Amino acid sequence: MAQRDKHLYFDVRARGEAIRMLYALAGKELDDQRMGFAEWPSLKPSTPLGKVPVLTTQDGVLCQSNVIARYLGRKFGLIGSTQWDETLNDLVMETVKEFYESGVIAKIFLWKIFKGVPEPEDPEKVLEEVRQSIIKHVNYIQSIAEGRGKKFILCDQIQLGDVWLYAALESSRVIYPDIMTTTPWVKEFTAKFEADERIKKHMAERPPSAAGI
Repeated sequence: MAQRDKHLYFDVRARGEAIRMLYALAGKELDDQRMGFAEWPSLKPSTPLGKVPVLTTQDGVLCQSNVIARYLGRKFGLIGSTQWDETLNDLVMETVKEFYESGVIAKIFLWKIFKGVPEPEDPEKVLEEVRQSIIKHVNYIQSIAEGRGKKFILCDQIQLGDVWLYAALESSRVIYPDIMTTTPWVKEFTAKFEADERIKKHMAERPPSAAGI
């Protein structure tokens, strides 16, 4: 029996959930190693760059969530059928990264969820600025989708970019409860994504997320 890939991440969704969803879509088993925040200091020295997620496969060990995603997208056939499809998946992923990692995580989660940095002087201003950034970036992704005219962003089947967008919005919902219904397009996208039987099964069986993210 082939050895299962191992995924090391915190017991939250955040950057790790999209990776878990890719395995669910591919129908592949994953050794999903979830750790509590208290365990991290002892495990950190053994990880590449002292960061998670980390994916261990028969090919080797990978870090950096977007690199892991691209590897899995190619491995599982979730990047479309042409070089242009793959490039557009990259574009969607980088657009999501810009609002989620540089905005939601860096400017909000670090002080509001993790208490790792002081609260900003004007938290309401920061919250609104990040919210507008999410809407701006999602509107851009919508324009890409409308240009393609498919069921999902780029194709008629869920692709890598779809997973990255959904996972980021779902994680952001702890701060912005209405973020997945801000426009008719994102509301429809969310409904279609959640209607996929593989995603339904994954979401029904996954454990609750610590810290709500």
